[in-house]
Amino acid sequence: MFSFRLLSTSLLLMSGLMIVVPEPIYRPAQAVPVAQANKDRQLFELFKKGKELVDANNLDMALRTYQQAAQLDAKNPRIFSAIGYIQARRKDFTRAIEAYQKAIALDGKNANFHYALAYSLGNLGQNEQAAAAYQKVIELDPKNVRAYEGLAVIQSRRQKYDEAFKNFQKVIEIDPKNGGAYNSIGLIHLKSKKVAPALESLEKAAELSPKNGEIQINLALAYAAQGKPEAGVAALEKAVKLDPKNPRVHLRTGELLKSQGSYDRALTAYKRALQEDKQLGAAHEGIGDLLMQKDDALGAVVAFRQAAKLDQRNPGVLYKLAEALIARNRHREAIPELRKARQLYQSQQQEEGVKKVDDLLKKLSA
Repeated sequence: MFSFRLLSTSLLLMSGLMIVVPEPIYRPAQAVPVAQANKDRQLFELFKKGKELVDANNLDMALRTYQQAAQLDAKNPRIFSAIGYIQARRKDFTRAIEAYQKAIALDGKNANFHYALAYSLGNLGQNEQAAAAYQKVIELDPKNVRAYEGLAVIQSRRQKYDEAFKNFQKVIEIDPKNGGAYNSIGLIHLKSKKVAPALESLEKAAELSPKNGEIQINLALAYAAQGKPEAGVAALEKAVKLDPKNPRVHLRTGELLKSQGSYDRALTAYKRALQEDKQLGAAHEGIGDLLMQKDDALGAVVAFRQAAKLDQRNPGVLYKLAEALIARNRHREAIPELRKARQLYQSQQQEEGVKKVDDLLKKLSA
């Protein structure tokens, strides 16, 4: 069965950040008092240096540079937005949120700041707060396509698929050539087992984004659901041919093959994904799933531990790790993993996940 979580993750990453590192602005010395002119000159140099360091991907030094600028001018929202951008690039979303909140406190009408805050909240699984931040972006900028995309992703995580569908439709209304929105609508149709409209949307997505391998994988899924395995295989082959170096294409191929019971081919696809990106937690998780199917709980424990290490906000992989440990009669090790999973499910407002963990904990304590 297709994993809708993978869609959500993929879209959130695709949306990305759109905060621009501030360009240096310098006011001529003769226009202002000497003290202010010196301060402006220092800020100009720090902004210039910070931008150059970001462009060179020297994020740690860039962060220190903008923090120094913040000491000079604590009321400049652009400085805090730059700090937030760098922290998000460093995957430190907690500190990114703090920085963007400071930027918003200084300039609450900047839609970009709210968008970046929403993106960071979403990456921490704070879905309700992320949704509110995306709504604020839309309030400030009603034609912000990426805000509707991000909001739809969050809604799908919260299993509010009708609302997600409406927001993807809004994306198409604003941007009729947005292949990604058609792709997402197709996947929502698939989840509802509406195969014909799913195919129509996915074929439109493929027409608009002919070089997107992931859309071809989704087409393969739709063809398989329609009982056209040959067309599905052709779409899979096209996906890999279009984007052979894209780890997510191989990851999605593995997901699809696993759902069809082609476990050996799925394992090959997951391994190929990891050849392109060793940090792809979802590929390790997929390998763990396959090893559990083969009754190799020990190997699955190793795979799920690696997945949990790389994707620390994923309660599902912690639950699977606990199941693998239980299969090895390592109940004491499973319990703390279940408790961590429960905490994450609860923080992400996934009540079904909380109940699932509680049921398993009861069995272990019986």
